Amino acid sequence: MTVFAAQYLEYPPPDASPADIRARLREACQRLPISLVLLGWDLPSHLEEAAAEETARQNASLYRWQPWLTGDARTSFPHEWATVGPGGAPIPSFQDDPAFSFFCPNHREATDFLLERLNRIAARGLYQGIFFDRIRFPSPAADPSTHLGCFCADCIRLAAAAGLDLETVRRTIQALPAEVLVRSLLGKPDDPTSPLEAFLDFREESITRTIQAAAQKARSLGLDVGLDCFSPALTRMTGQNLPALDKTCDWIKIMTYPRVHGPAGLPFELLGFANWLTNRGVPEPSALRCLAEASGLAIPPTKVELRQAGLGSGTIAHEIECGRSLGATRLLAGIALVEMKAVNESTPEQVQADLKAARAADGLVISWDLWQTPLERLEPIRSLWES
Repeated sequence: MTVFAAQYLEYPPPDASPADIRARLREACQRLPISLVLLGWDLPSHLEEAAAEETARQNASLYRWQPWLTGDARTSFPHEWATVGPGGAPIPSFQDDPAFSFFCPNHREATDFLLERLNRIAARGLYQGIFFDRIRFPSPAADPSTHLGCFCADCIRLAAAAGLDLETVRRTIQALPAEVLVRSLLGKPDDPTSPLEAFLDFREESITRTIQAAAQKARSLGLDVGLDCFSPALTRMTGQNLPALDKTCDWIKIMTYPRVHGPAGLPFELLGFANWLTNRGVPEPSALRCLAEASGLAIPPTKVELRQAGLGSGTIAHEIECGRSLGATRLLAGIALVEMKAVNESTPEQVQADLKAARAADGLVISWDLWQTPLERLEPIRSLWES
């Protein structure tokens, strides 16, 4: 059975009333049989309750959409928990947003913090599931030499217990040619026996262990589990092991966003790598060719084209197939239907092509906020998926 889900209310809309929240959701469900509503984490209780009431009225399930390994507007964490790059400095957050300020999953106190967060969510009594977002290390794409973590004291201790010396890893990162480092981060290492590969394995094991514990706790509280993951071409660089994570959850959404210029968007992350490579002296054609070969994606030959046009809709079908080949058993395609200037702008033809390409998945997640999605974009979905 095809699943239609929608992320809703990443941030509280200014001046929106409970009636507005209900009406928007009701109108969307009239256009598309949405069965899962993934509700944002930072809502005042009267808006949260309004969304819960309308979700129940539409016979849909309500999931809490929750950034997991980050802070949020209501919750901060000690500075000492921050993920640490190879140079020993904390990895900066995207635009100083607390919901993109990552802490290390290996910190001694992190597990207790996360499970208590989950207890508070379940205690609201509104949710049938939880949608774990930001279940990863920070993306290293902007500068792998400083943004690849984590090298905190807890990671050093746990890695040493597993026979991995992070000082050796640090020296390896510093010594590798830029193109070799990027290929490893995209899952195409020149040397599979390198200390860097052992470190990337260690990071994946750290994320998987954390999500296993969270999912087990969620189920004990009566909550189903969905996961938000990077597009398969990029999961290695963030510590997400799709086959291992698949065993922890009811479904996985992959963020295969071919034209999004923001975190997890394919052109955003790939341009980060491209700029870093060219700043390191790699000629632009070589940099883009390196990215295309390592990712397996059809990347334009210049940074200008990648910035302006992004990737084609066929990328979505390609990444769904990759996710399947990696063992994701219930795979939902995240389709960026929001309209946000300079972040995600798509023509009707591109939207239609994206939706057609996503039919290989088990369903869709309307991303990343139904509130900012032109509702007419929902109307062709059912007919496309039933044809």
